Amino acid sequence: MRYYLSITIAALFSCYACKQSASPNTRDPYALADTADYKLTETLQGQGGVYLKTEVYTHKKDTSLSYVKVFNYNRQVAAVQFYKRNKKDGPTITYNEKGQRQLGTYYRNDTVIDMHPFNQ
Repeated sequence: MRYYLSITIAALFSCYACKQSASPNTRDPYALADTADYKLTETLQGQGGVYLKTEVYTHKKDTSLSYVKVFNYNRQVAAVQFYKRNKKDGPTITYNEKGQRQLGTYYRNDTVIDMHPFNQ
């Protein structure tokens, strides 16, 4: 009986460990969402400002969802920001002049939830 109980407990721990490694509980909130369901709907020129242009992408089915890509004068992405009903909602990633992620800010309903500097 004691042997059976030991095997059962070992099997349960083994199954738990497999489940933990197969599907981690933590998910990177700064991983950019799949953008395949979005289409380019507007391009705004910088008009001599800090940025060359801004591209606006809108979700094909749910038009309350959108994101923007902001480009610097070197034609590199300077920032990506997600919106829901014209309010910041989801990750915003800013990039440095080398194209590396610099700062992540996570918004929910136009309110900052988290800020995360990326180590270069």
